[in-house]
Amino acid sequence: MILLGFVSKNRLANWNGAPPHLPDFQFHEKHSAVIKTTEPEKIMPLITAYDIGQDTVIRALMSIRQLPQKLQKQAQKNHDDKFGLQTFTLLHASDLELHYGLRGQFWRADFGLEKISDAEEYQQPARPGAAKLLLRYQVNIINDNQSEIITETFIHCPDQITHYKMAAYWLAIRAGSGLIRRRMLGSIKHKLENKP
Repeated sequence: MILLGFVSKNRLANWNGAPPHLPDFQFHEKHSAVIKTTEPEKIMPLITAYDIGQDTVIRALMSIRQLPQKLQKQAQKNHDDKFGLQTFTLLHASDLELHYGLRGQFWRADFGLEKISDAEEYQQPARPGAAKLLLRYQVNIINDNQSEIITETFIHCPDQITHYKMAAYWLAIRAGSGLIRRRMLGSIKHKLENKP
């Protein structure tokens, strides 16, 4: 068990299954759900199509997180301000695995996001003062009738000051972030297990 999602150097040295796009990280969070389905190939399309705005709890949590940015801008709402999976850069996609990357200063009101065009650009070293985040979704087929969907977050900080800022932000948002992931997984599970 990792205490509050903080990953020590010793723990990282013995990590099994670190993502190739971000093998060095100091923060980690993982959530999973077992889905009764005979069609595991439908899980990934549901993830990519998932709209966080469809869930009132997630929408409320995201509004709270984006409130400082809205107050700072004091401007009309604009579609570019929406934060979701479309904000991330797709790094890898297969039938059973998706990797998304994000770089920036996530603790800032505006997230301090950097534009990343592809996996190669994401692989460049993080600049001092900015963190790299990798979001991974995996599907493990348990048997003909069950599959496990896993979502993980990995974050790398290139320097100590960035690490301190990220740690404070991580502690502030971790519970809400975990709730968002669990609700997303629950929604996908419900869709597949209760399809007409």
